[in-house]
Amino acid sequence: MKTAFIFVLYKTPQSEINRLKKEVKELNTSCYKLYFIDNSSNRQGYAEGVNAGIKKGLKDGCDLFAIANPDITLVKSVELAKLNPFDIWSYTMHQQGNNYYGGMIDKWRMSGGLIDKKPNRRFCETDFVSGSLMFIKKKVIDKIGFFDESYFMYYEEVDYCYRAKKAGFKIGIDSKRYYEHFEISVNNPKKEFYLFKNRFKFLIKYGSIKQKIREFIRIPKTVFEEIRKRPFYLNFFSLNFSSIINKILHFILFLIFISYFKPEEYGVYTLAWTQVGLLLPLVDFGTTSYGLVHINDSIERKIRELFSLRFYLSLITFVLTISLAILFEYPSSILIPIILISFVIFANMFSGTYLILTSIKQKSYFASFVSMIFQLFLVVSLIISVLITKKLSLVFIVTFVLYNLYSLVNFILIRREVGGLSLKINLKKWLEIIKKSFVYLLISLLAGFYSKVDVLILNFIQGKEAVGIYSAGYRFLDALMFVVTAYNVSSIPLFSKLVKEKKINIFKNKIRKDVMLVFTIGVFIALGFYFLGPIILPLVYKNTYLQSIQVLRIIIFALPLILLTSVFLNSIYALGKAKTVIYIFLFQLIINIGLNLYFIPRYSFFGSAYITLGGELINTLLTFIVLWRVL
Repeated sequence: MKTAFIFVLYKTPQSEINRLKKEVKELNTSCYKLYFIDNSSNRQGYAEGVNAGIKKGLKDGCDLFAIANPDITLVKSVELAKLNPFDIWSYTMHQQGNNYYGGMIDKWRMSGGLIDKKPNRRFCETDFVSGSLMFIKKKVIDKIGFFDESYFMYYEEVDYCYRAKKAGFKIGIDSKRYYEHFEISVNNPKKEFYLFKNRFKFLIKYGSIKQKIREFIRIPKTVFEEIRKRPFYLNFFSLNFSSIINKILHFILFLIFISYFKPEEYGVYTLAWTQVGLLLPLVDFGTTSYGLVHINDSIERKIRELFSLRFYLSLITFVLTISLAILFEYPSSILIPIILISFVIFANMFSGTYLILTSIKQKSYFASFVSMIFQLFLVVSLIISVLITKKLSLVFIVTFVLYNLYSLVNFILIRREVGGLSLKINLKKWLEIIKKSFVYLLISLLAGFYSKVDVLILNFIQGKEAVGIYSAGYRFLDALMFVVTAYNVSSIPLFSKLVKEKKINIFKNKIRKDVMLVFTIGVFIALGFYFLGPIILPLVYKNTYLQSIQVLRIIIFALPLILLTSVFLNSIYALGKAKTVIYIFLFQLIINIGLNLYFIPRYSFFGSAYITLGGELINTLLTFIVLWRVL
């Protein structure tokens, strides 16, 4: 009997090809032909490669066809001289620490799955065998033909065995002998996609009407199961969904505020949050990035170490925030709200730590769910308090109480995961973390100062009412920042990957395409607000806030510039030039302070609006110049 050994390759190293040649030779098969079908550059699917090998084997007069992936070992597997009773067969597959004994088709869902229960006898019939190694007699090919090439990869062996079984051929495994399958595709994100897609293809091709109806009804559950198999997509979706929901909730709260409070009252609310947000990056100090990148083992111990650092950072930030507010000589009507709001610092520390922990464990959807529930409860409570009392003071009290409750909930969740928490001081470990995160801390601080300094200067020169009108106009731009966040989350990993793989031309093309895309989106949104704002927004703003519409019509054109800057900044980060960004933001902060001090006394909040727009234009130009020079 002449045997054709067919290996379908894809970027397989020559050393592995040599190993396979040696292992086939050591099988002591008296008569065989060896075929290596290389699919590295021809974009052919696995089934096409198999068919190409079978055709060559038929032409060379082969009677038995051994079809295999290159990521297997044959050393301990086959004795081809002793043929078993099957027409298509394989052996016990050892893969990722488990043994599999062929496969079975679920008649309820018409889908294939591997069998991990060891059979009682050596020769056992199955519905199909794994395509990583399968033997097919020539008479099967003569009767049912070749593999279905519409399956690019995965499920082609299930389809072929199903056809063979319908044609009366026997399929099974020899459980006594086994082979090793390394499965180099185990971390390939395309694998789950093709399995999902081709399972449905198999169902549509061979399933009955009842099976198709049942599967159609089951679609929501199937989609959920598929998402759960892919923690990245579940986490990505949940975090973005939570972020968007939070934006919507707080925008609704904003609309309630400007309906019931005067501009000077809304100005107090904005000032309190601005003052607290000024030093908020100190709470994180880059520890989130550090945790996500560097904590991958001894998770509980390292989280406890990280928690102690984050706690002391939040305590320092809390003291500095209140000290700064006292230094600014705010009246008690503003100072007390700042003190109450400052407890948000601790809530951020606890919730951020829980997010790090769940992200490392690929379960950040827990943290996003807790955050979303809290924000929903917070916003509803604040709206009810405003509708009943119409007092701004109650807003700060409710915020103080609920954020402290949020801290407690996250503390309990962290303790449940890692056990007892310690506040032990470990300066050596803290310095190690700070060295790696200091650059990003400076960027966050400078960016925060740059974005908040106009509100602080506006308050000291023009007062609370001007802050309220300006902030009410700016609020719409802030609500649209989820567009920028969504772009950053999706683009940064790809930029980094292209640079790491030294695909500079593709990297440059990506920048060009993104520039056109985000600028078009940004301009479209800005023009919409500019032209429709005077018509629609008076329905939202009261007479006391009508000037906020004019502020918005100016400041909205910062959106396309912010999006462009994001493209350039993401590219600069990917190229490892993050330190350059520090100088850009430092220069911008100085310019911003100078311009606000000069123009606010003359043009009030309109001066701040034009300075914000001009500042974003300068940012865009500077980041573009830096990127141009680096490339």
